[in-house]
Order: sequence, then structure tokens, then C-alpha cells
Amino acid sequence: MPIWASNDTMIPRRFLVLGALALTGCASLPPAGAFPVAGPFPELEAVRLVRSGPEGVVIEIASRGCSARPDIAFHVERKGGVATVAFARRRMQTCSEDMANWIEIAFTRAELGLAAGEPVFLLNPLAETLGP
Repeated sequence: MPIWASNDTMIPRRFLVLGALALTGCASLPPAGAFPVAGPFPELEAVRLVRSGPEGVVIEIASRGCSARPDIAFHVERKGGVATVAFARRRMQTCSEDMANWIEIAFTRAELGLAAGEPVFLLNPLAETLGP
């Protein structure tokens, strides 16, 4: 007779049920709004303003008070002689400020690997309002 079938070593069913319930709590989904879900590239940061000039590219993004230049990553891709650039956050904002504000972040052409006067196309979505 197997050991789990004997009466003296059998694990009570209530422990088995409680263990299963505890594990289901670990397999829950993230809260709604934890990840953006709109647009063709939902991981890209929504941009309210973008300026491209001889010095570089400036973007304006929403911030809750703790966003800084090192929090933004970029990706430049060239196809057919055209440069496209995309900006994304390295990590989610964890600030506790209730009111979001707009901040400008600048990138030089050298940082982005762009030649002087080279046209730049932005892949990021445009922001309409300040997010939560």
C-alpha cells in the first residue's frame, strides 16, 4: 500500500485545499492600468511635444515629479536612409505626487547617432491630456 494511502500519514484534505487557495493568490493578474494597452506600440511613452533642431531632439512627457533623463530609453532605426526614433520609460513611475506635470527631456544628435540636418521621424504616440 502506498504511503499516501495509509490513514496515519494521510495529509488532511483541508491542508491540501488551503494550500491550493494560497497558491491561486500568487497567480493573480496585475492591477488594471499597470501596463498601457492602447496604440500600435503600447510600451512607448506618450509625447506632448517634440522639437528637432541642429543640437538634438527635445520631447515633453508627463511626470509625477520623479522622472529624469536617465529614466528614458531611446531606440533609433534606419531604413532606406530614413531615421526613426522611439522613446520609452526604463521603469514605471512610482512617485506619490497626485498632480502630473509636463517635463522636457533633451537628447543630443550625437547621443541618438543622428547626423547634422538628418530628418527624424517619431514613432511615439501623441499625448492629449495628462495621465493619472
